[in-house]
Amino acid sequence: MTHREKIGQQLAALRNKRSLTTRQLADMCGINFSNIGKIERGAYNVSIDILSKVCDALGADIKIIEKEVENGEA
Repeated sequence: MTHREKIGQQLAALRNKRSLTTRQLADMCGINFSNIGKIERGAYNVSIDILSKVCDALGADIKIIEKEVENGEA
């Protein structure tokens, strides 16, 4: 599973938890509702700006995850 698919699944789960349709979420974000479906399927290379709008509408944070580095070197 790709990172896009993982992110999409998390967004879909949050949208469903908040009982929102893709159209409702898209209206809240100001984007086309078909793009919400593409994002949730991992079929759309979403920009940080759009991802931020979607996360804001869902009340979620975008988190940057750092991989653990061996020997403490970056």
